[in-house]
Amino acid sequence: MKKFNIRLFGRGAWGKCEVSFDKDPTVKMVEDKVAQCLKSGVLRLQRERFYHNVKRLTTTYEEVLDNKKEKENILGTWV
Repeated sequence: MKKFNIRLFGRGAWGKCEVSFDKDPTVKMVEDKVAQCLKSGVLRLQRERFYHNVKRLTTTYEEVLDNKKEKENILGTWV
């Protein structure tokens, strides 16, 4: 399972949440997850003071990488 940070911003508001997907998400999967998060209250929108008067919302997402290193077998020793 992969974790992703999703940001939604535009029209004077922004919001951020962390979600999980079983595989690499498509645009449709991300849009559906944003709608679910907004409906359930996981993704809360906050007012933004500085914004450009644009009539659209922008959604971005990025994978959250674990910095844990799995054990490796180096010269016959598990490290």
